Amino acid sequence: MIPSSPSSWSSTVASLRKASDGCLAGGREALGHFERYVNLLFRLTVAHKDSAMRLTDGRYLRLVALLELDVSAGRQLRVQALTWQYQNASDDDSWVFRADYSRARSAAASPPRGHLHVDGALRQPGVLRPKQPLGRVHFPCHRPTLEAAVVLLADEFGVPTNAPHAVWRTAVAEHEARSARLFDS
Repeated sequence: MIPSSPSSWSSTVASLRKASDGCLAGGREALGHFERYVNLLFRLTVAHKDSAMRLTDGRYLRLVALLELDVSAGRQLRVQALTWQYQNASDDDSWVFRADYSRARSAAASPPRGHLHVDGALRQPGVLRPKQPLGRVHFPCHRPTLEAAVVLLADEFGVPTNAPHAVWRTAVAEHEARSARLFDS
């Protein structure tokens, strides 16, 4: 259910903060807090009222996350790998763009630890190697966070948001800095 009143938005933002705190606290419960955080983040922003991964524009966001409780760091939750993909349908490979992250890769590795793919065509001929599609190019990026995905979808692709701009934008800004601690720690 998508909240619709100012008091329900406040409640959702408070629940988002609590789930974020739970992720950062670590321990066995952190995995459940992460799932709740993702659902609340998307409910606040671009999720369709009936599904967390169906978007308000009718397209989909496919999300795959490999999480670990890092024993050497006091059972802190760590993102080992993360992929999010904006696509036209839920059950095929009709993606528009996607971002990938892998903690296992070194910063100098190819492809880079964090990178973005765009399924499109270049207007300038001869830029890529022969028969190399643009979608196979790894555009390096720091961390392809879920919060960055929400901002990209709303700002650049015009995906309607559920909460008013001031509400979701403030919540996303607060939590992007916090969730970065789950990546390269």
